[in-house]
Amino acid sequence: MTLPNLPFWKEYPTRDSEWVRQYPTRHHSIKEEEVFGKQQMGIYVHIPFCNRLCFSCPYIKHQTDKTITRRYLDALKTEISNYAARPYVQDHEITLGYIGGGTPTALSSAELEELLGHLHSELNMSDDVELSIETTPIDITKKKAETLYNNGVKRISLGVQTFVQEELESIGRPSDPKMLENAIKICQEAGFTNINIDLMHGLNGQTMESWEYSLDKAIELGVTCVSFYTYMEFAQVSTKRRKLPPVPTTDVVDEMFMFAAKKLTENGFDGYFGDCFAKPGYQPRYGERSWSENIPIIPLGPTATGHLKDHWYFNEPSINKYIEVVNSGQLPISMGQYISKEEAIRRGMILGVKASKVDRKMFKHLYGVDFVEKFQSEIQDLESKGLVELTQNELKVTDPKGWYYLDNISKTFYSESFKRYPQHLGSDITEFQSSVAEWQPIEITTRP
Repeated sequence: MTLPNLPFWKEYPTRDSEWVRQYPTRHHSIKEEEVFGKQQMGIYVHIPFCNRLCFSCPYIKHQTDKTITRRYLDALKTEISNYAARPYVQDHEITLGYIGGGTPTALSSAELEELLGHLHSELNMSDDVELSIETTPIDITKKKAETLYNNGVKRISLGVQTFVQEELESIGRPSDPKMLENAIKICQEAGFTNINIDLMHGLNGQTMESWEYSLDKAIELGVTCVSFYTYMEFAQVSTKRRKLPPVPTTDVVDEMFMFAAKKLTENGFDGYFGDCFAKPGYQPRYGERSWSENIPIIPLGPTATGHLKDHWYFNEPSINKYIEVVNSGQLPISMGQYISKEEAIRRGMILGVKASKVDRKMFKHLYGVDFVEKFQSEIQDLESKGLVELTQNELKVTDPKGWYYLDNISKTFYSESFKRYPQHLGSDITEFQSSVAEWQPIEITTRP
């Protein structure tokens, strides 16, 4: 609407008499906190040590060794201080974080306290920061659980995998179901009210009955989150050599997914990320908010991934080279990708869908575009397949069909430039480093 007594826009060739000196020209009430308030930021810390290496884990990890653990912890603290000294990081406050691995609790209680103390003293940690940490029922002790809780870790995730003795043995776990239950109890007694357990389906000899038993046990023990993953065995340990019963067929594994989704939702859990479920109010901020709200993440440790200043990148995977680079005063950034404005919009859709829904108003606030208009044909196609539901306010992945196909849905929004390229899983891909320009899309394969 044109205000009658003020000068206003005139089109060329009429000379505009309004003197341009500020932009933008639409104003609203604003407070000091909006101008100088700190933006949200997250951290991911990778602890690449395990007291026992599992053959079903693709991530960077090393057998725990006191000598290299000490050198690594010192380098990690240096990397944290290096980030903390940068003005860009100082303009943010840490509201969420995840400490993964490896097995972070392969560190001693004193080392965990040292690391957490350094994070809190160096970075601008929010008073209500949500820090999550991974552990295993074998490594967690009463002392470690109390150390973690008393130093600001409020969510703990245990790699349980199964509550069935024979299945534990098939994946080489030196634990028994009683030990698993006791580990959860230790965490609860230390003060943790948000406890996740990881389960696996598709294990050697696993049946629908044994899968249901593990799910029932998780529900009975009162954990707040359950994540389940398909078992993958890597080449160094063959099923034939270990004389194990075969893994279930693909059809049975798929049926296990649907069964678990139904059982967990019927017992009060909400789904997210496709194969993760949480009681209302217990879904971790890390992932959900860092993805759906585009919160930058500082990557700390070898092969840790993050995204800062219009780039996503990951750190040097070799632990010795990582220590060497950090001690030289540099950040150990190894490989990554600049995120253009167009790719940032697509990234918002891709990761937002992974968080199970995309808020229309929030998306437009973050990226300046209406995703319904920009991705009209893609969304209509997904709707016709029953994979998403579009309302006036959000795009939501359907339950449970959409959850099952979550990665297919997410990849719908890839740009042509990045289709068919594999995801970085935390493995050492150093050998590809010198030939980045020669990377080729992977071939399409079907599951056996």
